Amino acid sequence: MHLFCLHHAGGTTASFASWRFPSISVTKLGYRGRDFESLSHAADLLAETVEASPSPRLAVYGHSLGALLAFEVALRLQAAGRMAHVFLAAARPPLERYDGDAAATAAAMAPGVMAAAAAEAGGLSARAAEILAEDLALLSTYPGRPPSGQLSVPATIAYSADDPVVPPAECLRWAEWCRDEPRHLEVPGDGHLFHRGNPLLLNAVEATLSPGRVDGFS
Repeated sequence: MHLFCLHHAGGTTASFASWRFPSISVTKLGYRGRDFESLSHAADLLAETVEASPSPRLAVYGHSLGALLAFEVALRLQAAGRMAHVFLAAARPPLERYDGDAAATAAAMAPGVMAAAAAEAGGLSARAAEILAEDLALLSTYPGRPPSGQLSVPATIAYSADDPVVPPAECLRWAEWCRDEPRHLEVPGDGHLFHRGNPLLLNAVEATLSPGRVDGFS
């Protein structure tokens, strides 16, 4: 099993520093908003990276903006049959976020995402704020998708009740974009950035993806 992890807006692969599993290969994918023409362009290139893995079974974990990228990557690769699972964490689903003016929505999100990024970094430098702005600009290019159950890959929706950026009710609406009912996982504590090392989340990922146990976590 090869798991690819996509960080939040303004984040880095360091968010997944503690993600190590004995039977799962983990690749942390970094991206910068300024490097892509659009979110769809970013998803195309990231999907190529994931597809190039020699592993027969693939999985993607995305956090916040990374969840939208993970969703788009999974859509691009699911027909090939290698994508075993997708984790969508701390994120609003496509349509809910992007009805109306996407750029205005991204701008409205910025304070909460910036606060989360500042908490992770212990303060937000001018360069960090610039990177966050670049990632949110990438977010503003995304037109979204209708809730038509187009994701056929088994999915886990992870959320935190104390997330100041994305309320649980918004995370749970991801089910409308999934063909089959996704697994819901509430991760207590740690706010928006609960992926940085919460043992409940790490145990759930490992149990889901370990040999012979795909979809075995409940």
